[in-house]
Amino acid sequence: MSKDCEIQSTVQSVITTASIITVSLTSETIPTERQHYAHIYSEIGNYCLRHVFYHNHFAVGDAERRKFRKKKIVSEWLKKYQKLDFRRPIPHAAYVQEQNIYKFMTKDSDLSRFFVPHINWTLAKQLDQYLFDLNISKMVPKECPNNETLRQFWKDKIGKVVPERDSWEKFYADIGSCDVYRDEEVVKNLLNDLTKLPLKSVSIMDGGTQVKLIFTFENDQQAVFKPMRFGRDYESDPNHFYFSDFERHNAEIAAFHMDKILGFRRAIPTVGRIVNLTSDLRDKAEKRLAKTFFISPAKNLCFVSKCDYYCDTSHAICGTPDTREGSVQVFLPDENSVPRKHNRSPYRRTYSKKNQIAEWQRNMNYCQESVKTTKRYAHGRTLLDLVDFHVMDYLIGNQDRHHYEAFSIFTDAPSYAIHLDNGRAFGRTDFDDDDILLPLRQCCVLRSSTFFTLLKYYREPISLTKALHQSMSKDPLAPILAYKHYPAMERRLHNIMVYIDKCIRENPEGPEGVIMAEYHNNEVPLIGEEAWEDDESNNNNNDNNNNNNNNNNNN
Repeated sequence: MSKDCEIQSTVQSVITTASIITVSLTSETIPTERQHYAHIYSEIGNYCLRHVFYHNHFAVGDAERRKFRKKKIVSEWLKKYQKLDFRRPIPHAAYVQEQNIYKFMTKDSDLSRFFVPHINWTLAKQLDQYLFDLNISKMVPKECPNNETLRQFWKDKIGKVVPERDSWEKFYADIGSCDVYRDEEVVKNLLNDLTKLPLKSVSIMDGGTQVKLIFTFENDQQAVFKPMRFGRDYESDPNHFYFSDFERHNAEIAAFHMDKILGFRRAIPTVGRIVNLTSDLRDKAEKRLAKTFFISPAKNLCFVSKCDYYCDTSHAICGTPDTREGSVQVFLPDENSVPRKHNRSPYRRTYSKKNQIAEWQRNMNYCQESVKTTKRYAHGRTLLDLVDFHVMDYLIGNQDRHHYEAFSIFTDAPSYAIHLDNGRAFGRTDFDDDDILLPLRQCCVLRSSTFFTLLKYYREPISLTKALHQSMSKDPLAPILAYKHYPAMERRLHNIMVYIDKCIRENPEGPEGVIMAEYHNNEVPLIGEEAWEDDESNNNNNDNNNNNNNNNNNN
């Protein structure tokens, strides 16, 4: 073995610990422990590590060895990697430090192998033909022809001038009747403030199932902070229910960027931030939160906060020794000024241990019988919004979608679903829950702009995951996701395109019966929102009561 690779002994012990006898780096199914260490190899881009793996497992010839010996970066990497702790993060042990191995990657590391699309070119050609037949360029402008902002609405309707003293108020003023934001510069300035503005106070956010804090900044504006609990590589336990899974701070950040590159712009701006548990949190914490701080046996500062799940000493949030990263998401405008509706999803899961299968999971005619015939979804954008939501949830692997919120202030425009609560996304890379896609598979309708965007990423030149990676690279905590999530997302995108093709083939009207700017069910009378709003409110109250019973009896 080359003397340049002095780290061989360290890597060899890692290989022994992980019981890696043979490793296939192209395999899609590597056992959990092997996958972890193979992932370390693939993420690092370290030529020395690569040399060791090839030497021991693939018997690389002398020419290949000489190529690696010529690399001058080995000595520079050696000191960094000798300090790394390659232990796998232990579930429920929040005090274990997760090394961010991505920080050691060189700027010129070849990441192209992570962004390889899962393309069937025969399918892509057929989808291209659908696109040509539809004349998408004429359909997209009809989806939401008039985007009225809060600034315009208040000025025209009540003669009120919206203040724009800081990035929060500028963002609020630009909230529109078609989407949450459009001005990228306004959002960029807001994200910068969420990352850098000093904190004035920190308090517990009541009503959450897991740790959430309210950050009040020096300008008296607020945001929600979700602290990091596990590292990027940690995956959900397959034996955990979706409703008891841990929330991930990086999932909120990644979901915001996924929503943006898909062109939805209905997610709330979210960014990463590193906080000092002493000066940023404990010293500025309200009394209830301050009482939960303690020093761990490892001499790290920790806190537990107060919430329904995992707010105890065994699930404490700890610093290393007193810093921790997390996600910061801007508060929505006050509901007294900008009211919102809280709607129950027709594709809500049971949230029960005893009765795990919902009606929509058993009955493939559920959409035709119970969704398309309801007044809320029979006309307009609402059904297409629902499908958009689940397309994104499928890509990010989010099973936890029970309600959605919508602004109800724009009287002359239909409300749209705000893409909130994505903390349980990106939990597993080895599992694609096709039930998440049942709104698309059963209803067989899709917004024209969504179809165009998905097809654009499916057939390249820039893949979905490369676009996502480029967008997330601007975040202070980048890289946001473990790269093993990228092949999973490309695989799911392929599945979506297969289901779209299936819907079009089975529809007598062809692509015109599936791809549309608005949905209308001619068998249901067209009425205003007010006619069914009270009925929906009653359904929400009943659903909340059932949800409380499920939580008490089954969770």
